[in-house]
Amino acid sequence: MASQVLVPVNRTIKKKQDEEAEGFTLKAGMKNTKVKGPPSANAFKERPAKPTSFRKFYERGDFPIQLEHDTKGNKIAWKVEIEKLDFHHYLPLFFDGLCEVTHPYEFFLQTRSS
Repeated sequence: MASQVLVPVNRTIKKKQDEEAEGFTLKAGMKNTKVKGPPSANAFKERPAKPTSFRKFYERGDFPIQLEHDTKGNKIAWKVEIEKLDFHHYLPLFFDGLCEVTHPYEFFLQTRSS
């Protein structure tokens, strides 16, 4: 009789995969469970600002100011005397425009009146 030779068979042992579970559930407390992290809050994602009422009023021409181009640079040209302005009407609109970052709106809000 021929001798039998036993050849070892390479068997891979299947390791249990860690299951993913949402936090604060019953499944999250079980063995071999990996808890998923919270979703990203996008706290530092840049969000564009909505057009302010300052921008709307300036584009319509309702403000008593305009941008004057000069050889020395840009200046604010007032259409009426500053003393005759209705501050109860215009001041809240100027404060609303403080978040504007594009030209010419940011120029009006950063430049003092001369």
